[in-house]
Amino acid sequence: MFVNANVMPWILKMVEINNSKNNNESAGAMIYSVHCAVCHGTEREGDPTGTYPDLRKVSAKFSNKEILALINNGKRFMPSFKQLKQDEKEAIIAFLNGSESRQVSASVRQDTNLPVVPYTHTGYNRFLDKEGYPAVKPPWGTLSAIDLNKGIILWQVPLGEYPELTARGIPQTGTENYGGPVVTAGGIVFIGASKDEYLRAFDKDTGKELWKYKLPAGGYATPSVYEAGGKQYIVIACGGGKMGTKSGDSYVAFALKK
Repeated sequence: MFVNANVMPWILKMVEINNSKNNNESAGAMIYSVHCAVCHGTEREGDPTGTYPDLRKVSAKFSNKEILALINNGKRFMPSFKQLKQDEKEAIIAFLNGSESRQVSASVRQDTNLPVVPYTHTGYNRFLDKEGYPAVKPPWGTLSAIDLNKGIILWQVPLGEYPELTARGIPQTGTENYGGPVVTAGGIVFIGASKDEYLRAFDKDTGKELWKYKLPAGGYATPSVYEAGGKQYIVIACGGGKMGTKSGDSYVAFALKK
């Protein structure tokens, strides 16, 4: 089995909340604290890398109709919340744009079936050092080959690189990474995933890096292998946008030589 992993410490701080129907919190705030705060933060501040967006000025970026579509359909890490009642969704939107009326809020609070949740947390906050790197010893991202029959790691290599650290003479550290590997019948492991936005190829038996290509945006997705016209291809979605990297909207395909 070939698997990539992150060695990334996070700080999750628990906070007490009270979403009882008898408290003074608005319906939108109450629903937000149950469904949204764990990712976007109790103060709607998101996280510094943009993985979980800042919602404090979301109404300046999206219309109410567009926010409703995001709630219904989800996007990237965000799942769909289509199961919420229409008035609950509208209460969240009104809470986010500051237009929630007391009368409507009171009505929604009485009708909502939210469970009583005593605690939430302040969001997913990376534990970083003063330079902005993970506050633990590298590697911070790895690619490993595991023998499932013997229960041993056959090889493990850093996945990803910070060029500025390499320039300082620091060995390759690996980076935070999202998106899995794929293996061809010819014995090559292809993976994007890394924060440095490269697609890489590794020898499946040794873990040696054979090739890499700088993508137009981060390939935070598992590549696909397919055949067309007698040729083998590798394609990866380059959506980017995670970990503070630029966003993209392209697919990049490569043909393998026979």
